[in-house]
Amino acid sequence: MIDQAQVNTITVLIMEVPCCGGLLQMVKKASAIATRKAPIKSIILSVEGKKLREEWV
Repeated sequence: MIDQAQVNTITVLIMEVPCCGGLLQMVKKASAIATRKAPIKSIILSVEGKKLREEWV
């Protein structure tokens, strides 16, 4: 999908709860398989909706 859509960057927005961490792991795995290398940004929100952390992974 990353290669076919010619993705330039990927932003993953997740909540701080443990169940959301799997989404970032899926994106990392897809990126590792893809030929096209797109930088991945992770943004983590609190359950109240405040930004806790933002980083390139």
